[in-house]
Amino acid sequence: MVFAAFVFFGCDIIEAPYVIPTNQENVTVEFPALDLSKVYRKVLIEEYTGHRCTNCPSAHLVLEDLHERFGDTLAIVGIHATSLANTSNRFPYNFRTQAGDDLAEDFGINAIPAAIINREYQQGGWPKDEWLQKINQVDRSKAVAAIQVINEYDANLKLKVNTKVTMLEDNDHPLRLSVFLIEDGIVQPQMTNTTTIDDYTHNHVLRAALNGTYGQPYEETMPRLTEFTYACSVSFAEHDWNAANCTVVVFLYDVWSDEVIQVETAPVLQ
Repeated sequence: MVFAAFVFFGCDIIEAPYVIPTNQENVTVEFPALDLSKVYRKVLIEEYTGHRCTNCPSAHLVLEDLHERFGDTLAIVGIHATSLANTSNRFPYNFRTQAGDDLAEDFGINAIPAAIINREYQQGGWPKDEWLQKINQVDRSKAVAAIQVINEYDANLKLKVNTKVTMLEDNDHPLRLSVFLIEDGIVQPQMTNTTTIDDYTHNHVLRAALNGTYGQPYEETMPRLTEFTYACSVSFAEHDWNAANCTVVVFLYDVWSDEVIQVETAPVLQ
């Protein structure tokens, strides 16, 4: 599907260059009207972890506390990376993903647990005792974009993610839209400071980047109230993912700064 000309509410049209997404699918769902009074800026935290990391369970507790504090205003992605996420006879389950490995390399993640908040660059990420402070430093006084997500999951175990982005402020930087799939409730061994828990529950686990590690690029000039849609899909048939425990995380970020300007989540089974 070719990216349509930008459309304002009220039917004003801004002529702009067309963008041909790399793996765009037709968006056939109808999105509800956007209530701007209910749009607020959300925050993305990408936590780097591993099942052979003895300090990571304590970081998972910090994440759950943050989740309770911020509710749906905080989107959590758990990325298993570094040698402490490698498989072994004792830890045969492979949590790693290509996207996770790429991002860990980009941010110089060598020691875990660590996290990146809203893709603000920090070599090696921030330790867990700084996560709350970094989240509180994000300016959430206004939202510069809104993301709507409608997931379709069919009898053939195919997930199609439909998204709609509305710019709420003028933008003159190139942007990218990323679509991640995460899963909760994965029961596999985890090392701790004192023992190995065989039936540990891993949550927020990155399963796949549906449109690549770095997402879909978009035109850099987008006036306020520009709208665009995007869709991509993935088959669950070749994976052990449990759709009932999976969530889609969609985020829009500035290519120049890497800053995430908006993020939205939606369960696979809506």
